[in-house]
Amino acid sequence: MKRILLFVLIPLIAVIAGAAVFVAVNATEGDTIVLSDYFEVAYEGYNDSGTVAISRNDDRLFSDIRAIMAARSGAVIKDKKVTDDDFLRFAAGIEAMSTDGGFLKNGDEITVSYLFDEELARRLKINVNASEAVYTVSGLSNAKPLGIDDLFRDLSVTFEGTSPSITMTVTNNSLNPLIHSLRFAPVEEKEVYSLGDTVSIRCYFEDGVKLNDNYYIDAASADCVRDYTVEGCGKYVTDISEIPDSVIQEAVNEGRKAFVDANEYGVRIFCEAHLVPVYINQQPTFRYVSPSVEEIYFKTVNPDEAGKTGNDYNELDIMYSVQITQADGVTCPCHAVVRFSDFKLNAEGILVYDMSMPEIMSASYNHSSVIKNVVSKYEDSYDIVKLNAAGFR
Repeated sequence: MKRILLFVLIPLIAVIAGAAVFVAVNATEGDTIVLSDYFEVAYEGYNDSGTVAISRNDDRLFSDIRAIMAARSGAVIKDKKVTDDDFLRFAAGIEAMSTDGGFLKNGDEITVSYLFDEELARRLKINVNASEAVYTVSGLSNAKPLGIDDLFRDLSVTFEGTSPSITMTVTNNSLNPLIHSLRFAPVEEKEVYSLGDTVSIRCYFEDGVKLNDNYYIDAASADCVRDYTVEGCGKYVTDISEIPDSVIQEAVNEGRKAFVDANEYGVRIFCEAHLVPVYINQQPTFRYVSPSVEEIYFKTVNPDEAGKTGNDYNELDIMYSVQITQADGVTCPCHAVVRFSDFKLNAEGILVYDMSMPEIMSASYNHSSVIKNVVSKYEDSYDIVKLNAAGFR
């Protein structure tokens, strides 16, 4: 029995040992991969601020992994617990990382290390060489950086006009060729501005694009913004308190000078009063007598109506009570309005106005008609204040 047992066991042991050797050789021969072979290192940016970019060569990596898969599929003895998906998952999980601090210069050394699933590699019986690789930085441009302060240093932002119709001019005075080529413009475009407005000016360029061989912008375009305050200009008067009583009295006095040619309104006013005009040599004979201030209104245009055609920014309407008489002695009372407009405060706060050419802009026998022309029709677009006319003569 011993002889028979030895006769059976010895060949069996030999077969098992041979199979073990075959499996070991079949699993390891040609199945070693070097992770550094599958990654490419490049350098981006500029000297002293460069970065490293590491990219995986998936074509080569997955080609080698599939070759191992193919060799395993042809093996006499296979590990049924290992699938093709395991190999592909192993390849997909291989990564690389560097010691890049983000401020690289030419000549710096960086170390690239590799990560992989060690447990899965053992199960797949793949020998992995994950030794770190050392690279020397080179090829970074020596262009000089330009910061946000550099971009805006020679930018001129000026304002002209009278608030709320101030215009802005942006002038790029930089002698730097890159900066001079850039566009500076408001973040929110407006045709006109008011005193005290804040205007954000942005420097526009395409991030990540090489703009010049000798300079680069060390910031994103969205961050290249400076705020400017609208100042140094005058403004239109918006409150009657900004006009002294002495100026209103001056307006009352100048307004009387408009009562020169009563023939312009005389015929219509006499007809409104149901009176018969008298003509001499086919010409009316009307004249004004003793105009006296009756009512005073100050109107300021609403912001959304400012600047529209036909709209003054402010108006001082002085209504006079005046007599119109003609050659036969018949006299008719009427109401007439003289308007002065666009009172301003200049940049020094001095009131500026023009009363050199007073004219009657509305006249009627009916008080209500004049009120309609100079007050009622403005109520939707102007803020209207009625002054105490008794204080003026």
